[in-house]
Amino acid sequence: MDPNSTESQEAVAGIDELLAIRKPGAHLEAEEVVADDFVLMLGVDLVNFPKFPKAVDDTVTFPLARMDVRQETDVDSGAELSDYSGEFRPDFRFTDFSSEALATRYVPYVENYTTLCLDGWFAEVSRRYGADVTAEIEWTAWNDQIVPEIARMRGEYLPTVEPYADPNAAVPEAARGTTRVDYTGVFSPGLDAGELTKPELVQWVLGSHEYLLQCIEAWATQLTVRYGLDTMFDIQFTLWGDTVLPGAKKLKEEHFGITGNTVADWMKDLHIDATALPGKAFDLTFEMPEPDVGIMTFNRCVAVDQWEAMGRPDILEKNCHSTCPKSMIVTTKFYNPNMLVDILAIPPRVDEGDVCCKWKFSMRDENDPEYVPVELTTKPATP
Repeated sequence: MDPNSTESQEAVAGIDELLAIRKPGAHLEAEEVVADDFVLMLGVDLVNFPKFPKAVDDTVTFPLARMDVRQETDVDSGAELSDYSGEFRPDFRFTDFSSEALATRYVPYVENYTTLCLDGWFAEVSRRYGADVTAEIEWTAWNDQIVPEIARMRGEYLPTVEPYADPNAAVPEAARGTTRVDYTGVFSPGLDAGELTKPELVQWVLGSHEYLLQCIEAWATQLTVRYGLDTMFDIQFTLWGDTVLPGAKKLKEEHFGITGNTVADWMKDLHIDATALPGKAFDLTFEMPEPDVGIMTFNRCVAVDQWEAMGRPDILEKNCHSTCPKSMIVTTKFYNPNMLVDILAIPPRVDEGDVCCKWKFSMRDENDPEYVPVELTTKPATP
């Protein structure tokens, strides 16, 4: 797309409006609706994407019942966990961790997760479009969409800290084609992190999560402007399966001791995943009604809020149906090839009081035609 064309300029205007809507905590007034021309310009395929029922069938829905408790700091279970290698805790809160674990494990974990994701975006886009184009995308995303939000995020989530000095501001424009953006430092754990209270540390974790989402959103938006929504979704899905999923699983093992391939292991993974923490973007609940059955409910999701407010349930379907099921299935199979994913509810919602989506995880048995025989290797006996 020619950046000087009328179509390109209209796209930028539409993206600006979309970004204003998608800012964490932003709310739409009834008259604030993005024009249909903008949605059509994105090149969304409204026909060729998988369809799923609104719920188990056309009549069953799941009204909102309970909300995410993970970020609550006014309840102290006294658990003082050093990691999450123990049993799944259905009402898990971040304060179940000790202050030391929050300061030395969780905060660094989210920063490492952020680096993993953004290095992945850079590598995948470079593979497709070359390093020069990718550098332009990265620097535009940083300067136009991330930098303007840093002061707000740090002021909202961090205790009193030294002002952030952007190291990227010192990089000459001529050198940006060969210099990566430095994303660290915005929510990096400082030397005094161990002296903070649990509520302060939990807020720090949540701020790191919002920063991660802001960075991902910036990359996704720039790619959508240039190549369309379908291409962005394809890049995102490829990146998730090839890079983020195996890397994140390794990070969770290193920082939290989460290993294994059971439904309970998977549910613990979801509890602490850095892209699905509670706050302004998501609200989730987790339960295991049976030993090998897990239920994850998205009570609130920023994508659903966004597209419903814009009056575009068709784009909401595209967003949710083309990426979420595939990603969930790929992820669970990575954990265990016999983990089964059932979609209990998925947008568009029947009623605004319903959950956004609901997922059930269980294990296939040997009678299931899709069961995959798995032989686990054993350590050779020591002679």
